[in-house]
Amino acid sequence: MVEFITGQAGSGKTTIMFEKIRNDSRPKCIIVPEQFSHDFDKKLYFFLGAEKFNELFSLTFTSLARQLFQLYGDPSRSGDYADEMAKMILIYQAVNNVQSMPGGLNFFRSGHSGFAEDVLKLIGEMKRAGLTPEALMERSQMFDDRLRFKTSDIAMIYMEYQRLMNEYGFKDSIENIKVAAEIAELQGYFRGRSVYLDEFESFTADQIAMLRVMISSAENVCIALRTDDVTAGRFTLFETVNKTYEDIKSICTEFRKETVLTECSESYRFISPDIAYLSSRVLRNKKYSPEEAPKPDNIRIFEARDMYSEVEYVSASIKRLIHSRKDLRYRDIAVICNDITAYAGIIKAAFKRYDIPYFLSVEKPVTHTAVMVYFTSLLDLLCSRKFRSELIFRMLKSGLTDVSLTDISALENYCYKWTVDGEIWESEFTAPDDALDSLEAIRKTVIEPVFALRKKLSKKCAAKKICTLIYEHLVSGGIEKNVGRMMSGLINSDRAYEAAEIKRLWGCLIDILDSICETLDENEMSFSEAAKLMKSMIGRINYSVPPQTLDAVMTASARTARLNAPKAVFIMGANDGDFPNQVTVHGLFSEPDRQKLAEKELLVSTPLADLIAAERLVVYKSVSAPSENLFISYPLSDLSGQTKYPAQIIDSIIKMFGTDGIRLTEDDIPVHYYAATLHSAFYHYMQNRESNTPSAAAVEQLLMSRPDYKRRLIYVLSRSGHEQEYLIESEIMEKLKSFSPLRLSSTGLEEYDLCHFKFFCDKCLGLHPREKIELDARIAGELTHECFFGLLSSRSKQEFISMSYEDMREEIGRKAEEYRNNKLAGDFGKDAKFGLIFSKLTDRLSEVFIHTQQSLMASDFVPHKFELDLRESHSVVLPFGNGKQLSFGGIVDRADICKINGKDYVRIVDYKSSRKNITAETLGCGINMQMLLYLFASADKGGIYEGCEPAGVLYSPVQVSEVKLESHRVDSFNSSAVESSLKTSGLVLGDMDVLNAMEKDIAGRYIPVKLTKSGEIDARSGCISGEGMEKLKEYTYGKLTAMAESLYSGDVAAEPLLIGGALPCAYCDYINICDNSKLERFRLPDEAEVSKADRILSMKFPGKESGDNGMD
Repeated sequence: MVEFITGQAGSGKTTIMFEKIRNDSRPKCIIVPEQFSHDFDKKLYFFLGAEKFNELFSLTFTSLARQLFQLYGDPSRSGDYADEMAKMILIYQAVNNVQSMPGGLNFFRSGHSGFAEDVLKLIGEMKRAGLTPEALMERSQMFDDRLRFKTSDIAMIYMEYQRLMNEYGFKDSIENIKVAAEIAELQGYFRGRSVYLDEFESFTADQIAMLRVMISSAENVCIALRTDDVTAGRFTLFETVNKTYEDIKSICTEFRKETVLTECSESYRFISPDIAYLSSRVLRNKKYSPEEAPKPDNIRIFEARDMYSEVEYVSASIKRLIHSRKDLRYRDIAVICNDITAYAGIIKAAFKRYDIPYFLSVEKPVTHTAVMVYFTSLLDLLCSRKFRSELIFRMLKSGLTDVSLTDISALENYCYKWTVDGEIWESEFTAPDDALDSLEAIRKTVIEPVFALRKKLSKKCAAKKICTLIYEHLVSGGIEKNVGRMMSGLINSDRAYEAAEIKRLWGCLIDILDSICETLDENEMSFSEAAKLMKSMIGRINYSVPPQTLDAVMTASARTARLNAPKAVFIMGANDGDFPNQVTVHGLFSEPDRQKLAEKELLVSTPLADLIAAERLVVYKSVSAPSENLFISYPLSDLSGQTKYPAQIIDSIIKMFGTDGIRLTEDDIPVHYYAATLHSAFYHYMQNRESNTPSAAAVEQLLMSRPDYKRRLIYVLSRSGHEQEYLIESEIMEKLKSFSPLRLSSTGLEEYDLCHFKFFCDKCLGLHPREKIELDARIAGELTHECFFGLLSSRSKQEFISMSYEDMREEIGRKAEEYRNNKLAGDFGKDAKFGLIFSKLTDRLSEVFIHTQQSLMASDFVPHKFELDLRESHSVVLPFGNGKQLSFGGIVDRADICKINGKDYVRIVDYKSSRKNITAETLGCGINMQMLLYLFASADKGGIYEGCEPAGVLYSPVQVSEVKLESHRVDSFNSSAVESSLKTSGLVLGDMDVLNAMEKDIAGRYIPVKLTKSGEIDARSGCISGEGMEKLKEYTYGKLTAMAESLYSGDVAAEPLLIGGALPCAYCDYINICDNSKLERFRLPDEAEVSKADRILSMKFPGKESGDNGMD
C-alpha cells in the first residue's frame, strides 16, 4: 500500500508520519533530503524517545545507496569513486581529446571560458536522468543543423568522458542511486519493510528508479507532500508537488498498488492567527476578503531607503524581540533572503553593532584567500610571456612569501617610480635608489626561482612532472613553512577556526596537485593547459565558516535555508524580480533548445516551468516558516543606487488584510527604536542629531549617562557647526620647521601664498606623493637647465652665437643623452613612446637655443653665471618677528652682465615651462616674485653682484605641453613658427641705454618692451624706472617677511587663492585631506596690496607714470 499525507505548511504532516513510525512494528526505512536529515533526526528523537529512536535510522537516497553497496557489493562496477577534482581533470581531457579528433567539434569549436565545467554539469544531469551518450547521439540526428551539431558535440564529449572514466578505473557516484536501485530490486531489500519519505517536493530520475523498487516490493510506503489540493491544475502554487503526486500514483497503478490519501487541513504550527491566515491564502487564486482576516498584529512590512537601512531595521527589531520576550532565544529567529550574498557584508557589520550572535550560511569561493591568491598569481606568472608587475605584487601581498610588507612597499614604490614591468623584471635593477641593493636582492629572491621554473615548464611534459616541479617550488620558496607560520599566528590570536580554514585550503591545494598527478600521471600536456585546469578546479571549491555558538540567529538563503520551526522570520530583499527570483536559463542549451529536446524525451535539465514553480514555492515556504512573528522588508535601491520596487506579494498581503498600516517606512521609525545597544544608539544618533526630535533627545540623554559615550558625544557636539581652525602654535611650528633661520625657497614662497595648507603639508610635514619618472614639466625644466648649463657655461658668448644649427642640435643631443643616462636611468623602464617624446623635446630645445642665440646676438649683455646657487651663500637674510631671521635663496638659471655708461648691470634669465607675467595682481598676492627676489639678492649688499644695478628679470618659456608626437618631423629651424611661443616676458629697467643694450632695435622680440613709431616706449611694455625698481625691492622684501611672520604664527589655513579666475586646487596632492574639497572657502587678492603694487609698477621710466604695465 502507498499512503500519501498531504497538507499545507504547518498542518501536521510530519507529526502524523511520526505516529505511524512509532506504531509500525515492521522494519523501517526513512528517507529525507540530505539538507534536512539532521533536523529531521532531532525532531524524531524528541518525538520517539532515545530507546525507540536508537532502533531507527533515517537515510538520504545517497546514503541508502551506500548502505546497499555495503550489504550486497557493487558487482557491475569496479574501481574507486572519482571525486570532483578527478572529474574536472577527466572532462578537460575529454574536451581536448575530442577537439583534436578529425572533425572534432562542430558547434563548440573554440569553447568558451568555463565550457568544460558546463559540460560536466550537463553530463551529471543527463546521468541522473538516465540518458546515455549513445542515446543522445542517436536522437541528435532528429534535429535541425544547429541543434544537431550542438547535441552531437555534447554526446561526443560525453562518450569520451565515459571512456576515460573506464580507462582510469573510476566509478561515478552520480550513478550510485540508479545502480543501487537495481541491486535493491535484485536482492529484494524492501520486502517486508515500511518506507517513509518526507520533505520531498520532487524526485530526480534516479530517485524515481529507486522509488519504483520501493513501491513494487515494500510492504508499505508513506509519502508526505506539501500541497493542499492534489487535484489542482497547472500554474497553481503546488504545481510541482502535485505533478510528483501524479507521477507516483502512475507508478502505483502500474504495480497495482493500493493508494490512500490522508489530507491535513488543520494548522498546528502557527501560534499567530494572522500568519496562519497568510499561509493559507498567499500565492493562491483566492479572492481577497479582508473582513474575514484576523488583525495582522504579528506581520510587519518595512520599506527601506536602501539595503543598509533595511538591515539596520532588521537588526534593531531582532534585538527588541529578544529584550521583550524571555522565552525567545536567538536560535528561534531566522533571517532569510534570496540573495543573501549581496547582504552578507552589511549583515556582518550591523549584527556586530547590535551584538547579535549569528550563523551566516553562505558558501564563499576560495579564490580570494591568501593560499589561492598566491597560487593563482604564480600560475598566471608562469603562463604569461612577460612578468607583469600587477601579478608579482598580488603574489607578494598574499603574505606567504619571505618578503616583509615594508620591503614590498619599497619595491612597489620603486616599480611605480620607474615604470618597472615586463622584461625589466628579468634583468638587474639599475635605476638609482637609496635602497637599490636591497631591492635588487628582493627581485632576485622573488623572480629568479619563478623564471627558472617557467623555463622548466616551457615545453610539454608529463602531468606528474608539472605537479612535482610546482610542489618543489612551493617548498623551496618557503610557502609551505609560511602557511604554518600564518596558522600559528592565528592560533595565538584566538582565531583557531581561521587557522583551520587555512590548513584546509592548503590541503585542497595539495589535493589538486595530487589528483592531477595520480590521474594524468605520464600524460603530456602544456603548462598553460595544466594551469587552466588547476584554476578551474580551484574555482569549484567553496568554503563556509562554521557556527561559533549554538544560540545564534540563522541567516541563510531562502532557497537553501534549513529552518527548524523558527518563532520569528525576517525576509529581506522582497523586491520585484527577487522574491520570487526571476528565473533565467543558463548553460549550453537555451530554453528553446531544451523544449525541442524534451519533445524527443531528452530531458537534459529541469524545465523552465518547473523552475518558476519552484521559486514560487520558495516564497510560500518563507512566509509560512514562522510560528509567531513575520517581518518582510525591501529596499528602494540596491548597492549601486539603482531603483528597486516591492515584490507583488507585498501588495497582495496588504490587500489580504485590508490595511496599509502593516507597512512602515523610515519616517515611521523614531531614532530611539535603533537604540537597542549603546553602539547602535550612538551610530544612529550621529546620523540624526540635527533632527531636534524628542526621540533624538532621549537617545542623547541615554548616551550622556554613560561615561565612555558621554566623552565621545561631548567631543562631537563641540565640533558641531565648527569650522576647522588651521592655526598652529608657534612652539609646534618651530618643531616642524626650523626658524633659525627660516630658509625659504622660490617655490615655497609661491606655494604658501597660493595655499597655506599646501605649503604646510609639503614643507613642514614632508607629505609627498609617490614619485613617478615621466616626461612632465619637471623633467623638461631639468633637461633645459642641463643643456643650457652644458652649452653656455663652457663657451664664451661669441663662441655660442657662432655655433651652427646642426652643431647646436648635435651638442644638445649629447647633453640630453647624458641627462637621460645620469638622471633618468637611461633606457630602464622606458618604452618606445618615451623615447619618441624625449627626442621631440630635444628638438624643441634646439629651437629654444636658436632663439637664445639670436637674442644674444641682438644684445650687449653677456651670460656670466649658470645654475647660480643662492641658497647657502649670497642669500637674502631679513629680520622678522621677534628677533627671527629668514634666509631666501634659490638656483638662478642664468645671470647676464653688461657695463653701460660706466655702470655695471645684471639681469636674471629664467627658463619656465609655462608663461609667467609680473602684474599688480600677482605681486599683490606674492606670486611670480621669485626672479625679482633673486635679482635683488644678487645685487644687494653681500650679494654675488654687489655694486651692480638691477637691470630686470626675463622669463623665457619652454612649454613642454606643446611637445607632442606628430606624424612628421621637421628638421630645419623655422623662426617665425616658434618666435611667438618663445616670446619673453618679465620686467626690465626703463632706461633707454639699458634697453638698447638688451635688444638693439627694441622691437619687443627678446625683451618685454617695444617702441612706438615715434620712438617712445610703448605704454604696455614691461619696464620700470630706477626709483620704481628700488620701491619694488622694498615691496618684495616686505612680502617675504610678511609671509615668514604668517607662517611663524601658525596660519596654515586651507583657503586657496582665487587669482585670474582659477584656484590652485585642480592638481593638488592634498585636496582630500584639507577639509575644503568642495572649495567652499578661498581667498581673494587683497585690493589694497594690489593697488600698492600697481602704483609701483606704474613707475615705468624716470619722470613718467602709466596706469597699465602688462604687455600682451
